[in-house]
Amino acid sequence: MFRYTAEILPYHDMPFEAAVRDLAEMGFEEVNLWSSAAPLGHHVNPGDDVSSILRTLDTYGIKPCGLTAYGKNQQEILERIDFAAELGIDTLIFDCEANYADFVSKFLPPIVDAGRRRGVRIAVENHLTVPFSADFENGANEDNRWDEGVDSLAQIKRLIHDIDDPFLGVCVAPPHLWVMQETISEVLAFLAERKRLFYYYLWDIDRRYRRGLDGLDFGPGDQQLPRPDGTLDHAVLLGTLHRLGYTGAVSLKCHGTRGWSMDRLSAELKAADDYIRPIVVSLAST
Repeated sequence: MFRYTAEILPYHDMPFEAAVRDLAEMGFEEVNLWSSAAPLGHHVNPGDDVSSILRTLDTYGIKPCGLTAYGKNQQEILERIDFAAELGIDTLIFDCEANYADFVSKFLPPIVDAGRRRGVRIAVENHLTVPFSADFENGANEDNRWDEGVDSLAQIKRLIHDIDDPFLGVCVAPPHLWVMQETISEVLAFLAERKRLFYYYLWDIDRRYRRGLDGLDFGPGDQQLPRPDGTLDHAVLLGTLHRLGYTGAVSLKCHGTRGWSMDRLSAELKAADDYIRPIVVSLAST
C-alpha cells in the first residue's frame, strides 16, 4: 500500500515549525521537504542544523519522506544529495534542468552516481519544458520551451532507457501529463513494471487551464488541490497505484498559495484531505 504524505510547499511563506505542526494536526506522519529556489519552498537547505530540523519533525511525530530541489544547478543538487542523506531521506526530486541531450549526458550521470553512493534515489519529475522563472505562477516562458525534456510518456521511456540505473526513476506529476494529453494510469503502469516509479504528486489542475498559453500557471491553489469536482478523478488514480503495488509516497501538493494566511492554508488543505483520506482508508482495507 502506498503512503499518504504531504508537501511542505504550500507553506512556503510560513515558518518551518508552523507548517510541520499544521500538517501533523491534520494527521500526516510524513512530509516532503523543499530546498528549492524562491519563490518555491526553501524551508531547509545545506548548511542548516540537521539535528534541529529532525528535532522539530520528531516533536510533531513526522518523518521526512523526500527532498525537492527545483531551480538548482548541478553542484547545488549534489550538495542536496548529501543533505538528504544526513536527514535520513532516500529520495531527491527535481525536474529536467537542461535540454534533454545535455541532461542525460552531462547533468544527470554524476548526480545519479552520487545518489548511489549515499543511498539517495534520484526522482526526475515529468515537467513541461517551460524554463523555471520566479514568476512562473503567472504563466511566463511558454514561448521559451526547450525542444526536448521529460514531459511525455515517450520522453519518460527514453529517460529510463538512456540511464538504466536502479537509483534513477520518476516523480509523477499528473497535471503536467494532463497538459501533454497523456493517460496518467498508463505512465504509472510503465514505471511501476520497471521499478522506476519513485514518487507521486497528489495534485490537480484548474479546468480553465489553456494549453499553449498558460505555461506553468495551473490555476489558484484551491483549484490545484484534489477535490471531488476537480479535473482529475483521484479515486481512479489512487486505485491504480494500489493495484500496481506501489508502496512509495503519494503526496498532497499545490502551488498558487502565495499570500495566503495560515488559516486559509489550513482550511484548503483540510478540505482536500477530507476528500482524499477516505479514499486512502478504503483502499487500505481491500
